[in-house]
Amino acid sequence: EAERFAAQGAENPFLDVWFADEQSGFVVGAFNLILRTTDGGKNWEPWLDRTANPQALHLYAIRPAGGDVYVTGEQGLVLRLDAGAGRLRALETPYRGSYFGVTGTGNAVIVFGLRGNAFRSADGGATWHKIDTGVQEGLTAGVPLGAGGVLLASQAGRLLVSTDGGEHFAPLKLERATPAAAVQPLGTDAVVVAGARGVRVQM
Repeated sequence: EAERFAAQGAENPFLDVWFADEQSGFVVGAFNLILRTTDGGKNWEPWLDRTANPQALHLYAIRPAGGDVYVTGEQGLVLRLDAGAGRLRALETPYRGSYFGVTGTGNAVIVFGLRGNAFRSADGGATWHKIDTGVQEGLTAGVPLGAGGVLLASQAGRLLVSTDGGEHFAPLKLERATPAAAVQPLGTDAVVVAGARGVRVQM
């Protein structure tokens, strides 16, 4: 598999990137594409053989949450980084649809994806409970806020906020929705939303 990956070259898309610091980071993408760098991106090492993804499912997101690092992907795939062993190990979740992202706060990790589905774990992914998001479209972005808050965004541009660590979410009132691929807080009273229609600041 590593030989095939090297031979095909850069033909598969990267879908997310995350750096722990200026030197160490990962990129993930389609068909189990995952690379790691320890020198700030000068060199990249394939991690295909260190990832519990035998079906080569797409990897959509990689982020730290609840004290660990998680990767989410197609068909309910959630992986947790075992830093000591240098491997990404699969976790069981209650949903078999795609998870487009992962976020969290405190000791909680939240995975989210198709049809408004989101699940929360407070024990490192050993058990999960479903979050009532109140939306039916895909959830495509999420980010922790201060003081235990969490923000989720949907492909239709709706923003959902939690003030209790992701236990419950409520919609924010927006003048105009912007389909979201990524979100980032801007101070304490605004959010930057990026997506297919460009970048917009939501107050």
